[in-house]
Amino acid sequence: MDEKLEALLAKQAITEVIVRYARAIDRLDEPLLRSVFHPGSQHQHFYEGPSSDPSLPSTPEQPGDFVAFALGLLGTYSRTHHQLGNILITFQGAERATSETYFTAFHRMRSVTDPLAGPDAYDNEMDFFVGGRYLDHFELREGEWKISRRTGMTDWTRLEPAHSRGFGAIAADTIGKRAPDDPVYQL
Repeated sequence: MDEKLEALLAKQAITEVIVRYARAIDRLDEPLLRSVFHPGSQHQHFYEGPSSDPSLPSTPEQPGDFVAFALGLLGTYSRTHHQLGNILITFQGAERATSETYFTAFHRMRSVTDPLAGPDAYDNEMDFFVGGRYLDHFELREGEWKISRRTGMTDWTRLEPAHSRGFGAIAADTIGKRAPDDPVYQL
């Protein structure tokens, strides 16, 4: 196959892994989240250690891997939304690549009175925004591109009281939900 076409197809496959990560995080879809990491992958993004190793013992206080950490933390928020921006992919040979992906993340923090609230909850709901970048190492193994190492960079944060003017007027069946209840799983 032509090298340029091969590179383009590889870039598309890598981009789809990055996009699946965002869906998995926002829908709290554990199988999908685990699917974007190669076995033995490492993580450094509000957590440091293995990305995905479901065999590790895990508790809320001591998550075994990034997936357990992320799902536990994000479960304390009532909703999240990760928006991806620039994705720049660079190859190091035919089976390795790096990427830099810009992201903006929104998190609606539950109030301290909500039984699902995290230990950092406030008296009222809060909106927590993060802007940053995913610095990923990808490897092609057995014909599949996946993340072998991720470092999350935080470029800015913002925390403010929650505001949802008009949100209550939105039809309930068009408000995003978590897996498996979100309509995307019926597509």
